[in-house]
Amino acid sequence: MALLTGQLAEERPPGAIDLAPFLWKDFSTAGYRTLLVEDSFIENHIFNIWVEGSNSPGGFMLAPTDYYFRPLSVAMHADHSLIDWRAKEYRLCTGSIPEDELILNWVSSVRLLVLFFRIFTYVF
Repeated sequence: MALLTGQLAEERPPGAIDLAPFLWKDFSTAGYRTLLVEDSFIENHIFNIWVEGSNSPGGFMLAPTDYYFRPLSVAMHADHSLIDWRAKEYRLCTGSIPEDELILNWVSSVRLLVLFFRIFTYVF
């Protein structure tokens, strides 16, 4: 988390993760549109793991950036009809589009904003 906040996990203030001084907040203040995508299973999202052991609920209370992929990811994981049960691994698809391709398509469509706005993107 030091990369994104300048703080070690032990240094973060108690309470919601929303209070942490994330890098994208500085970009937002400077007039940038912000985008955050984490490619991971819902239970393993870094921001949920980071708040373990605190009195805070897991994850962000509010969308941390202007464009945030997690609500779509949560919906996909909740809809078990999207799981490809024939695959040897847990793999989600929307129609015939695998989740990783959906993420790339989503980020590609948002990148068109650079024609109109400055944008800070953090995808991992």
